Amino acid sequence: MARPIDRRTFLKRAGTAAAAITAGPLVLPGRGAGQSRDRLVVAVGQWGTETPFAWRSTQSEKCLWDCVYDPLITRDAKTFEYRPGLATEWKASNDLKTWTFKLRSGVKFHEGWGELTAEDARSTIEQNRKPDPGGGSAPFFRNNLERIETPDKLTLVLHFKNRVWEVASNFTQFVGYQNVVPKKYLESVGEEKAALHPIGTGPYRHVEGRQGDYHRFEAVQGHWRKTPGFKELVIRRVPDPATRLSGLRAGEIDIGIVFGDYLDQAVKAGLRLHDVPNSACYWVVLGGQTTQDREDYCPTCPWAGDMNDPKSRENARKVRLAMNLAVNKKAIINALWKGKGSDTPFSYYYYPFHKGYSADWKLPPYDPERAKKLLAEAGHAGGFEVRVNPMVMVYALDGPDVMEAVALDWEKVGIKPKRFPEMISTFGPKSRNRKANKTHWVYGSPPFDEPILAWSRVLHSKGSFNLLLDGAYDEDIETAMREVDSDRRAKLSSALGQKLYDGYYGVMLGMKSITWATSRKVGGWQTLAYVPMETNYEYVSPAG
Repeated sequence: MARPIDRRTFLKRAGTAAAAITAGPLVLPGRGAGQSRDRLVVAVGQWGTETPFAWRSTQSEKCLWDCVYDPLITRDAKTFEYRPGLATEWKASNDLKTWTFKLRSGVKFHEGWGELTAEDARSTIEQNRKPDPGGGSAPFFRNNLERIETPDKLTLVLHFKNRVWEVASNFTQFVGYQNVVPKKYLESVGEEKAALHPIGTGPYRHVEGRQGDYHRFEAVQGHWRKTPGFKELVIRRVPDPATRLSGLRAGEIDIGIVFGDYLDQAVKAGLRLHDVPNSACYWVVLGGQTTQDREDYCPTCPWAGDMNDPKSRENARKVRLAMNLAVNKKAIINALWKGKGSDTPFSYYYYPFHKGYSADWKLPPYDPERAKKLLAEAGHAGGFEVRVNPMVMVYALDGPDVMEAVALDWEKVGIKPKRFPEMISTFGPKSRNRKANKTHWVYGSPPFDEPILAWSRVLHSKGSFNLLLDGAYDEDIETAMREVDSDRRAKLSSALGQKLYDGYYGVMLGMKSITWATSRKVGGWQTLAYVPMETNYEYVSPAG
């Protein structure tokens, strides 16, 4: 990405390539251009490592594969409460160590791979217990699950080593999920081949695709949940926003995320807009804040500090606060986001709808002079170098623009960003394995059922990712996770949320609204509140 002359010029011009689009038409697979009324063409900016299996997923793949699978548990689009999916009912024993699920009868896998059984669900969950899977829910099952029983064809009984209250959250179509794969299919073709042609029970079946480019699906008629409104679905990976808008204007794309000046262009082109307000907390991940045994640990990094040296830790906190104060959040919200966002208070992964939320978690104000003072107090009056990755993420498609705006503000207080662009498909696994090379990058946080569930994954030393300070709050997390009373647990998580807020472990930017532009082919679309990348394409209805 070309570096702008200054911040004002950058904020004025960010995204303006949309005003002079030169991208050619998209050539869709199989049947030529995408104008058929029976075909829905969706352009997504990124989809991670492309694996369809939850036990290896980075969560980004949900935008691609959710249509192929049904979750065991769903969410109500308005109330956000649990609803039956493949599991029609579930209950826990009094000691919360045994959870029993009753599965839906008569649900069929695609392409003749039989009916869903408890054995298929058992086999899928067991994949998480292998030593190598790094998917979001894998550590939960690997660390807590004792054994699984299938007393009959449609009954699944999970026995845990200890009391667990968060089981249901690991089976939703939301953040925690398990894509149930037919056991016979996985055993017959192997995981590698099954990943190229996934088989599920969802409202669309996978037909064909090309890795990194597109995947084509056909509607399952008479699906138990809902027969899709479009007979064919094509999901294309189109990371360039100008190309997405060009395809939308030409009628070759029916749904695509737009942002910045592309919003204005979409309106002028007569495209419809579908908003999900304040759907993602945006913040900059500050890499290197790990434990001594991790490759990414950086005790000499000004923003990280030495965990064994109280003075170093305090100076690092001053640096992190300075990095927050140096950034003009309102300018990003108004100029880059076109006002489709807010400075709603938050702590990391803590949304306003969560129990224990505090309105006192205000975004640090824009105060570059105080930022300079804090840097000097911490021994960095001359500034220092940082690595930044202006990459595109599925939850932050405008990540390059936002990261550049942050970098330009940092430069004004003496911090010297060095840009090292890398794709999320390669960078994501590095981050998960604590090998992110002390790099800073923009992240759009999806909300979890409870913030403590997020922290157990991204903050705990044994979690599946490293996004915040790693290891320092293991005891706090474990205490909260052992608490089965929701009100008491909310108090514990609120206290930890306050600690995280006071530590300024990342640069908080604001809550971003996600906007899709849709063609005139699209009528309505039922999306979930607070979900930054909705993928329930079976609920997209044709216009007219």
